[in-house]
Amino acid sequence: MERRIRGSSLNGYLKFIKKKWGTSGMEQCMRDIGIDDMTFKDGHYYQDEVVGNVLRWVHREKGREAVVEAGGSILHNLGILSWLVRFANISTLAEKFPKNYSEVYTFGKCWVDTSDPKNITISFKGVGYYEEACLAWEGICKEALAMTKTKGRVTHTKCERLGDERCVFLVEL
Repeated sequence: MERRIRGSSLNGYLKFIKKKWGTSGMEQCMRDIGIDDMTFKDGHYYQDEVVGNVLRWVHREKGREAVVEAGGSILHNLGILSWLVRFANISTLAEKFPKNYSEVYTFGKCWVDTSDPKNITISFKGVGYYEEACLAWEGICKEALAMTKTKGRVTHTKCERLGDERCVFLVEL
């Protein structure tokens, strides 16, 4: 299966770069990774490699924490969803995540376990094949806590890239 991602997510990362480091930062990123002559439409799908290149650029130029922050910005800036999620609890949001994942990505799989009231476990298969993808997912999990005003901690406990069967994020509440 071809690894594709919706243009809205790709544009979200580019908007994050523009907001954080200005138009010149976004243009530099696009130039450096060879997409400066491209535009991405929200409703279309594009090669996941483009997002990987954007995230690797952020990591190389701005550091690990900037990639985590970029992941969080994707969840936070989804328009009405970011407004509505303030009225949901973290477990409800997590339970809906696998369906939302499958609407954005054409590859990989996501599972969520909310059976333990003190922990939520989010697992991904076929997603964590480069470090920056894992960092972005960490940021998305952290932003979900922030948006639902839930105190907690996110830990990346297993990683496909390091030989585990799946990437697993533990959200301790």
